[in-house]
Amino acid sequence: MTSRRSRRSKRSVPAIDDIVAPGGGTRRDVNELARNLGLNGDAVTAILNCQGSGLQAVNGDSESTNNPTAAAGASAWADFMSEEGFGTAGSESKTVSNSAGEKSSEIKSKPQDLSSKSSDISHRDQNDTEETKANKRARTDDSDDTSNDATATPNKMEKGERQYILPIPPRTRFCQGGDFDENSVDKFYRDGLLVTPGIMAQTGTLDSLTIGRKSCSWTSPEDLTEPTILTPSVLSSKVIFIATSCSSAHSLAINYEGHAFGWGRNENGQIVSPPSACVPLPIPLIVPGSSGKFVGGAVGKGHSVLIDDQGSAFAIGANHCGQCGVNSSVTQVPKWRKCVLFDGSKYKRNVDANTEEDKDAYEVDHIDDGDSVVQASCGENFTVLLTSLGHIYTCGLSEFGQLGNGETGEYFITASKLTFANASKFERRSIFVQSLADAQSSSQIILPEEKKSETLPLPDSQDIVISSISCGKNHTIAVEAPTKSSKHMPRVFTWGCGDYGCLGHSIQKDEYRPRLVSTFRGPIFQSNTPTRASAGAHCSLILTSNGHVYYWGKHKQAGEATMRPAVVDALANNGHTVVALGAGNMTVFCSTKNGVTVSWGNGPNGELGFGSAGAKSSSKPKFVDQLDSCLVTEVSCAYGHTLLLIRNEDEEDKSALKKLKTIEEKNLTEFVKIA
Repeated sequence: MTSRRSRRSKRSVPAIDDIVAPGGGTRRDVNELARNLGLNGDAVTAILNCQGSGLQAVNGDSESTNNPTAAAGASAWADFMSEEGFGTAGSESKTVSNSAGEKSSEIKSKPQDLSSKSSDISHRDQNDTEETKANKRARTDDSDDTSNDATATPNKMEKGERQYILPIPPRTRFCQGGDFDENSVDKFYRDGLLVTPGIMAQTGTLDSLTIGRKSCSWTSPEDLTEPTILTPSVLSSKVIFIATSCSSAHSLAINYEGHAFGWGRNENGQIVSPPSACVPLPIPLIVPGSSGKFVGGAVGKGHSVLIDDQGSAFAIGANHCGQCGVNSSVTQVPKWRKCVLFDGSKYKRNVDANTEEDKDAYEVDHIDDGDSVVQASCGENFTVLLTSLGHIYTCGLSEFGQLGNGETGEYFITASKLTFANASKFERRSIFVQSLADAQSSSQIILPEEKKSETLPLPDSQDIVISSISCGKNHTIAVEAPTKSSKHMPRVFTWGCGDYGCLGHSIQKDEYRPRLVSTFRGPIFQSNTPTRASAGAHCSLILTSNGHVYYWGKHKQAGEATMRPAVVDALANNGHTVVALGAGNMTVFCSTKNGVTVSWGNGPNGELGFGSAGAKSSSKPKFVDQLDSCLVTEVSCAYGHTLLLIRNEDEEDKSALKKLKTIEEKNLTEFVKIA
């Protein structure tokens, strides 16, 4: 189990809206100006604060020269004025033209608003000559060489605002059409973000009550030790979405008609009410208040979430930490209820509800106009939602920083009992941070009082758009959305529990806000960008555009943890292009575009898929022979079982599927009766 830390006090993050320059310029404005100019943030601050007096230092004014800040600002200012055509600077001349001096005087006497100044300079910057741009890049490279972190050198602030591909669509093909641009949807399919429908198979026991409690016999019909097509007559069509998690012994599936199904452990009523010990096979789910057609979902240890095609989320099951996000303090949500999303808008009590319990669930007037929920992921006792605008909302347990709100909110309820400020409704998290070393290697302005901070907010923190989320037991990975320009690399962020280095920051330390994983800022990712995340209980995976898989953390009982992202060389070095991946409690699966599937880890319940005569564990990636030639389009790994979607579009696909066993309710009469 994850050990509790001795103290989790709230971390102070400097406000990005603090005024740091004349004319009411905030740190956000200065960072934006630094990006547009291609200058170091400290130099831009010096330029603005000297308000033109730095030119005197260039002309030999002793008072200004003796001031290091003014001298640094003078050099940068003179270079800037020279590039804008007002004079010369550097070794070629120690004087500046009258026009430059007049310009300086004008700026000094009439300070302008920083935001308009940034816009004006940005416009002029677009018309710079190639020589001028080269000079700026050279100067930026010289000034940025301040970090000893080997991965920080390529981490330059990219000039210009990111133009994201929006909206973010649900991960299912069922949602195509409507407001979603077809070209954008195709882009997400190419990046592996959206699921190709297929036939659902499961490996691992159907007897969810034995998982983690007693040994699996591997001899009963319900013990699926190899991938087996599960109840196709019940699902009635191709499956477009599957959901399970490293903490859950139950699962969800959505078929091509948009109907949702659930099965597995049900002790908290996480599938259907009233609670029963186990739902042995998939059953249809009825969600009052929804459209009846679903495009996504997620499951935690004792709760479940479904997303309908109208962009609303619904939850059921355990709620002792507020993980259902229905804005109620009840410990269990016995029926499906609509989740409450809150972005700071006013909310009101639902006085028209039929019961007092429902009246206590607050209705939010609105989030952002045109925004809707498109993805969900659940940890053990917390939930993360992603909207079509790429915004993140979290609720549930805050013990390890899972909420990403900068604190755990711990407090004592008795002299010896500690608890945490959990969230019972979904709240938006919009502060993304990076380490001080990463900030120093970029042109981000760093105030003197901030140099003692471990992390700093990214300059564009409020504008970051996310396209992929995945939760482990107590941590989360998020991948930034692709942009219309190839010069901007999607960034990767992690937060929550840092056991076994699963956050990728080379240290076992919790992070209370989404923090940039600096490894993925290296030059090799310029043409091999991160596209999708998958989290296991204590490990993390990233899939890149070239089909490479990067792994860190630990999912096996033996061996050392991987503290930083490392490519799975057994796949990359052998030319495998991975299209689907998943991580569970102690398992990892990867499937390639050529119909090869590998798994490794511990599989005492058959979740590795090696068959009854096969191994129960593997320390290295090993072929799942039963899936040979099967094109697996999606993998979801759970606690005790694994779900797979297998393509069924042509004769070759159908031929490969014939090799797999099929199981229906009639084959499990005794098991269904007992369950």
